[in-house]
Order: sequence, then C-alpha cells, then structure tokens
Amino acid sequence: MGAPASSAQGVLVLESPRLALVLPKVADPEINVKSPYPGMICYDTTSDSIAVFDGVYWNYWK
Repeated sequence: MGAPASSAQGVLVLESPRLALVLPKVADPEINVKSPYPGMICYDTTSDSIAVFDGVYWNYWK
C-alpha cells in the first residue's frame, strides 16, 4: 500500500515516504477492551507503549 511497486515481502506491507499508520489510542487496553481479538494492536496511552493482544495476554512494546 502506498507504493506502485515494491520488492518487500509480506502479507501486508505499508510503504510511503509521506504517510503513516495511525493506531487507535486506548487507555489500559487490558481493562477497557472487553473482547479483544488475537492480533489486535493499539497505542496504550497509560503506559505510552504499543499493546498487542496475542490471544491470551496483552504484550507491551516501548
């Protein structure tokens, strides 16, 4: 997406020199997301990190 041609490999490749992926912002996703789906990604505004739900646990990346 964003490039007419690319040599990058992947299921979904986001490439753009002027656009960015914007994640939804959620405070404390482990509390406030009632039915997370495996693979869900959001920005946790409480811990200032990216939260990824693996199907069982929320994992946080700084």
